[in-house]
Amino acid sequence: MAILNRRNILIGSVVVLAGVAFEGRKRRHAPNLMTDGRRRSLRLIWPDCDTDPLALLATQGSFDKYNLDVTLVNAAHGDAAIDALLGGRADAAVSPLLDWLPRFHTVAPDQPMPGQLICGIEGSSYRVIVNRNLDIHHVADLATRNIGVTRLDGADRRYLGIRLRRAALNPDQGVNWVAIPEHELDDALRTGRVDAIVAHDPLGWQILHQTKGLGVSLLDSMSGAERRRIDQVVGLPGLSMTRDPGLAPALILALRDAAQHWDALKTAVAAALEQVPDGPDDPRGMLARETPPHIVADHQLVVQVAQYADELKLIGLVPEVEMSTKLARRLCAPRVEAPSNNPDDRQTG
Repeated sequence: MAILNRRNILIGSVVVLAGVAFEGRKRRHAPNLMTDGRRRSLRLIWPDCDTDPLALLATQGSFDKYNLDVTLVNAAHGDAAIDALLGGRADAAVSPLLDWLPRFHTVAPDQPMPGQLICGIEGSSYRVIVNRNLDIHHVADLATRNIGVTRLDGADRRYLGIRLRRAALNPDQGVNWVAIPEHELDDALRTGRVDAIVAHDPLGWQILHQTKGLGVSLLDSMSGAERRRIDQVVGLPGLSMTRDPGLAPALILALRDAAQHWDALKTAVAAALEQVPDGPDDPRGMLARETPPHIVADHQLVVQVAQYADELKLIGLVPEVEMSTKLARRLCAPRVEAPSNNPDDRQTG
């Protein structure tokens, strides 16, 4: 884990515009959700936090508004973030549901969950990029093809695996998965080492640009009904809801506050990303394609977690006998509330 210094470049680039927008925005209220007004410090581990728009926006005043001193820590991927959370090296973690569920469904029903999900924050940005010179026009055309991923047990493979199963292909035996370091993926497509690549932004967008003229998008998770789904979800250690019931609502409200600034500040965020060393090409185009941040909690979070559990059954990562809704209710935190004994200390959002 490493705190990425290049995030400071982004912060410096948008802080002035953020200040104007944060002052000018009308306050929106979320009934029944409030904090106790306490000041808290926490380490929040978040994959790609140095280029994630919501992570950036939240540092521009939203965390402080809800009395949170947050240290953002980058993670190589979602499983690494979960490892840090469960290992006590982070107080909260962001990870895709395609990583959360395979890790936690094995916990016995009579045992407490080692972590609990408090809110979804963003949709997914998975992309399947194929060699345009090959006869690959549908998911079923990937049969027997070599498919490049950065991790053989990661969320990118799971995303495509679910869609392969829906196309009546065996996601384990019907295609050939090839693990390739992310900096070699574009060359692997050019040289024919792989016929297709699965990656999520900003890497997926960058590969699409680096292989322009050869690589084309077969499908992505930012179209149709998938745009309304969440992917990145915030989790806390299992006992934190009891030890500090005020942390979850403060974090949810801060992230919701940041998400509400997206429309006003996405142009500034894109401009800042253009200044990041090794940042994505054409960040304006990337952000325009991606789904805006949106916060999902309570019952709606349970519904979406259960839907993901059903999908993971298709590829054998959640047992068929597992009741998806029951699993989702166990994994998601109960209705988040933290009433204060002092009404003057309460903060709502």
